[in-house]
Amino acid sequence: MTLSAQALTKRYGTAAGHEAVRDASLELEVGEFVSIVGRSGSGKSTLMAMLGALTRPTEGTLLLDGTDVWTLSEAELATFRSRRIGFIFQFPSLLSNLTAVDNVAVPALLGRTMDAGQAYARAYDLLARVGLRDRADAYPGSMSGGEQRRVAIARALINSPPLLLADEPTSDLDEDTETDIIDLLEHLQRTESFGFVLVTHNLELAKRARRTYEMRQGVLAATDLPRIAVDPERPRHFGPVKVAAPAELALPAAAVVSPIRLGSGLWRGVQIFLLAGAVIFGSILLADFGIDKYQKMRVRQRDARVAALQHLALNSLRGDVQSVSDLGDGRYELTTYLQNVGGSPIYVMSPELRAYVQVKTVWQEVPMKPIEDAASGVLKIEGKQTYRYLFDARVRITRSSCPTTCMSAFPARCWSVRAVRPATTYSSARTTTTSTSSRSISPMRWC
Repeated sequence: MTLSAQALTKRYGTAAGHEAVRDASLELEVGEFVSIVGRSGSGKSTLMAMLGALTRPTEGTLLLDGTDVWTLSEAELATFRSRRIGFIFQFPSLLSNLTAVDNVAVPALLGRTMDAGQAYARAYDLLARVGLRDRADAYPGSMSGGEQRRVAIARALINSPPLLLADEPTSDLDEDTETDIIDLLEHLQRTESFGFVLVTHNLELAKRARRTYEMRQGVLAATDLPRIAVDPERPRHFGPVKVAAPAELALPAAAVVSPIRLGSGLWRGVQIFLLAGAVIFGSILLADFGIDKYQKMRVRQRDARVAALQHLALNSLRGDVQSVSDLGDGRYELTTYLQNVGGSPIYVMSPELRAYVQVKTVWQEVPMKPIEDAASGVLKIEGKQTYRYLFDARVRITRSSCPTTCMSAFPARCWSVRAVRPATTYSSARTTTTSTSSRSISPMRWC
């Protein structure tokens, strides 16, 4: 005997609380198919939870293969459930990030009922038998509702449990798909020889069981529904017309030779991550080193260009005062020149000239006026370029600048003159430099 439930009662609340299930008893032989029908809220799902050792009954006993389930410890009970009972719930509840074959293999891997190679070999076997040989590597999101339900059936059978509990497994499927799923479950139940308890609202499906029970207000009672014959030639709406038998299967080589082990690639993934991090870090350091070298090279190149242009300007450009002409009445004409003695043209700013009159130890600046317009702006110097300026050397002096006799005789004519050319600016190839020179005019003193 696979299952023996005696006087199961589930009461919620206090001792006189609501009884969801009352004195339910059920015997299930090896390979037997029974169905339970009833209205919603009649206690069917609560009874199935107690039969599957998911919910502890308030009263009664439950024996599975001769074992009193509720005498086991929590760890032993979990192991017992994973190896001895298969569950098919109202919804497939597949893990969306795992493929179909991974979802089927998970209970065997977690329960350690077989090694990874055997688990994946049986997972491929079950998927082929439920008509999903070509969909083993598909993810749940790309599968139809019927295909997901088939994966859930294969997952429930991965550990070859002697008892399979199905709680309205086709409630959200259309009629044709629902019939196909029940056909599949019946075929697997006959070939695998497991006990099968089906809860359903559909009386037509319930009639296909060997025995039928009705749940009404928490009470389980046998009912007599005439069995119906199943037409083996009925057209199927998905999957193969014939469910493959185990001997007919030709499993993919990957299922036997190189099974996928959950978590087996963790260390390899960590190694790849560390290697990728080291490569990225090294690339950043290399890029930083290269940028640093490039920037230093550009700075050196710029400094070299500036130095070359400064050398060109200082060695290829000559400038001096060419002549000073006395125009009389204290006015003078100053002629200066800039000469390019190199081979390349030099672009210069016009020279800035200043004239000073010396009164004893004091120098006093006097205004200078360029005679030609070429003395302003930027000029291209290829040979010799002259500039002419006018300035008036007559200045007003204070009484302390000359002797008393000089001041009384010539109060405004005690002076000497010096012409200075400071800050001549020249440029070439976008670089500018400056130089300063001066030239004294022969001093003249009228005191």
